[in-house]
Amino acid sequence: AKHYKMPAGELEKTVERYNEFVKKGKDEDFDKPIKLTDGLTISQAPFYAMRGAPKLHHTMGGVKINTKAQVLNIDDEPIKGLYAAGEITGGTHGASRLGSCAILDCLTFGMIAGENI
Repeated sequence: AKHYKMPAGELEKTVERYNEFVKKGKDEDFDKPIKLTDGLTISQAPFYAMRGAPKLHHTMGGVKINTKAQVLNIDDEPIKGLYAAGEITGGTHGASRLGSCAILDCLTFGMIAGENI
């Protein structure tokens, strides 16, 4: 709390509330079930924290295609013989996707890998 200039008392209340949700098996703020196997209380040190913010970490997109998967030129005309699919094309996320969920996964498993090396 001190490092991130957060009120320590409020952080403690938030952690206590979260731990109660885990014990109850339900996040009451979001009406989301927490399975006993998934929910871990924040109760045993050491503790790690990070400030998260949406970041570009995974590009999805590039060339524009039509419904036939033909790559389109700047005039939206198919380029003869050129097709594309997957993350090289624009899709549901457009040219790129903002995310932050995978960042914690990357950092956590990076730390675990480092500890095990």
